Amino acid sequence: MARNGITSSGRTPPRERAEEVYAAALRLFTEKGYHATSMQDIAAAVGLYKGSLYHYIGSKEDLLVEVFERAMGSLLSEVEGIVAETSTPAGVQLRQLVHAHVTAVAANREALTVYLHEFRALAGDALQRVRDQRERYRELVEGVIRRGVEQGELHTGDVGITTLATLGMCNWLVQWYRPGGRLLPRQIADRFADLVLAGLYFEPSTSSPTASPKLRISDVE
Repeated sequence: MARNGITSSGRTPPRERAEEVYAAALRLFTEKGYHATSMQDIAAAVGLYKGSLYHYIGSKEDLLVEVFERAMGSLLSEVEGIVAETSTPAGVQLRQLVHAHVTAVAANREALTVYLHEFRALAGDALQRVRDQRERYRELVEGVIRRGVEQGELHTGDVGITTLATLGMCNWLVQWYRPGGRLLPRQIADRFADLVLAGLYFEPSTSSPTASPKLRISDVE
């Protein structure tokens, strides 16, 4: 019988050891970069011989793919759910998307850092899957902004640039966010959303921007 996570033989269960390997690889990829991290580095970090790692992983690239899947999988699923509610005003949806993105970065900063900086280290089918996933995410956000423009709720002369600016602002959080800072993730997200929506609710024919009272943080909590 296992006690305190250790089997009767004194060994860590394979699933727990695999999680230790993943956590060590993620930390090393974040600190040193993917290419500068060796399998020996990962093995040493978890107290294994290099050859023993292959009981838990197929290759270093497999670890990187797992980082990417964990980094974006749940966020993409959440965003798809938000976008599916087409009866929700586009502005409210965009605020929800910003909140989802900022929350994901704050909760998984190491994984998102590796995801954003190291995706080109993949090759073949793995790289194509990541590119498809990134494109799918961009299209979802762009679709919300475009719908808002077409319905006359939002205003921008370039939906594509607006989309990239919004995503870039959220992604850059990996560079400076630290837990325990002055603002909570939800507060950062609300400020980001305010900045984006202040521009999108501004109509060029008017002298000042307009903001909808519907778009308060209480609507997305």
